[in-house]
Amino acid sequence: MVWQAISHRQVYHIMSYIITPFEVSSLALAEPAKVRFVHLYPAIATRHSDTIDCVFRVNGQTATVSISCPALTKLREKEKKYLSDQQLAEIAALQLRRTLEHGYDATQAEIYINDAQLRALGKELNYL
Repeated sequence: MVWQAISHRQVYHIMSYIITPFEVSSLALAEPAKVRFVHLYPAIATRHSDTIDCVFRVNGQTATVSISCPALTKLREKEKKYLSDQQLAEIAALQLRRTLEHGYDATQAEIYINDAQLRALGKELNYL
């Protein structure tokens, strides 16, 4: 196997396509919000938070959707259900879409997905 060095810009470009960019009408905004996925990472190292953070850009501003790690652990240990990074990013995107549709400004505060919300969103997307 040959390893090839890639730049941070190339990695950013690759990660930005996990979720297809989308637009959503928002009661809080005059025009549709343009949403683009940026990255997903464990927040314990960066924010000392027991979450997986999915970062999006909403009309150029950062919006963070945080998924509870205890909820993920419960799914994995008690129910033997595993969610991939791709599935977590899609769950976060759906929660962000709903938040915007209901008129909340997603760039003003972190959006937190708890156990019940994770299960509901996962079932809706046929992951659970």
